[in-house]
Amino acid sequence: MGIEEISFDKSLEEFERIGVAYSGGLDSTVLLHALSHETTFKSKINAIHVNHSISPDSDKWEELCKKNADELGVKFFSYKLEELKNISEDNLRKIRYEKFNHWSSSNDLILTAHHKDDQVETIIFRFIRGTGLNGLKGIPSWRKDGNTQFHRPLLGISKRELYEYAQKNKLKWVEDESNKDVNISRNFIRNILLPTIKDKWPNVEKSILHLSSQATRSNKILKSVAKEDLERLVVKENSYDLNRYLSLPKERAENLLYFLINYEIGLEANSNYLKEIDRSLRNPKNLDNMEFPLINKENTRVFKLKVLEGEICFLLDGEFHKLDSSYVSDWDLNSKLEIPSGFLNVEKIKGEGIDNFYQNQQIYVKGRTGGERCKPFGRSKSQKLKKLFQEYQIPLWQRDRLPLIYIGGKLAAVGDLWVCEEFHAQPNKQGISINWTDNLTI
Repeated sequence: MGIEEISFDKSLEEFERIGVAYSGGLDSTVLLHALSHETTFKSKINAIHVNHSISPDSDKWEELCKKNADELGVKFFSYKLEELKNISEDNLRKIRYEKFNHWSSSNDLILTAHHKDDQVETIIFRFIRGTGLNGLKGIPSWRKDGNTQFHRPLLGISKRELYEYAQKNKLKWVEDESNKDVNISRNFIRNILLPTIKDKWPNVEKSILHLSSQATRSNKILKSVAKEDLERLVVKENSYDLNRYLSLPKERAENLLYFLINYEIGLEANSNYLKEIDRSLRNPKNLDNMEFPLINKENTRVFKLKVLEGEICFLLDGEFHKLDSSYVSDWDLNSKLEIPSGFLNVEKIKGEGIDNFYQNQQIYVKGRTGGERCKPFGRSKSQKLKKLFQEYQIPLWQRDRLPLIYIGGKLAAVGDLWVCEEFHAQPNKQGISINWTDNLTI
């Protein structure tokens, strides 16, 4: 007995547009048909087709997709690819998702037609290639890629049920001949490996999905443990105490590192790379030269993991250096000033920042030499900057990159952290508020 109808999450109504990744195959044809019968958001639906231009029938498939979309009253978008040099599963998937991201905006949602059988095949595929607990979770129902939100509403439905739905509703779809090519890994699993296993163990799919459920549950627990550990390591944003990391049991430290990099900061590192990072963190002779590049998931910016004076830091790729103690630059407290470690700009604000009175005096920016003192506005006494940095938990790597603003030979402000009391604007007077941006955290 097949499914009579397919239900969808009510949250779909919240999105401005709903795109369906529409290949024209059985799965996406069923998804588009079922979705088009949801009258509450029918006007939001768009069929998005990527013509790979690989099969001789690619253009015919595109025509059928457009015809089906027109008959359902759904808007149709198509992207036709030029001849590809690298025709691989991974590359084709990457290109498709690039096109989906091109179509969508932050208020849109894209649905893909992954189903229960795809989930089983994915877990087997990852297991064969080598995966950790996170990979055994399988395909997530909701996922964000760049600025695009993806949803897979058919994960609880089998291929057989989708076929019966299509037959009952007399749907027309394309049969891609490449689906029979067992040289393609997924096709080998689908057409040869899985049927062979099922002959011996008929309930294997149920067992694999149970494993996926247990992996999801265990991963939630590990995330919770990592979050507790992380709270004890934070020094400041993107800066963590190395000694506290090393005090954790090794397995727990590796779990923390995985959670920190892949979830908390939003970078990417697989288990083997994480083990290499952990080994380096435990080698005191290597810390000064340690440097691991990491890719940002959102926009492919490159960061580097470094250890700076006892802190694990995540910095944007670029030459790391202190603001030299001999560095001096004039500044008018008005225009933007770029210096080797970042840039300064200002905004006018009443009762805060440096008193506007000092704008016509000699102003210059310097690097730290050591021993400087400041009495931050509202404090009872002056203190050495080293003590203030410690009190306010300023990461060690940031301290020697901060610009010091001098007026008439006296220290007036430390980056955008403090204005020394002598130079601070009075409550009823115009002030100049300083903004400091380190070029390693942009």
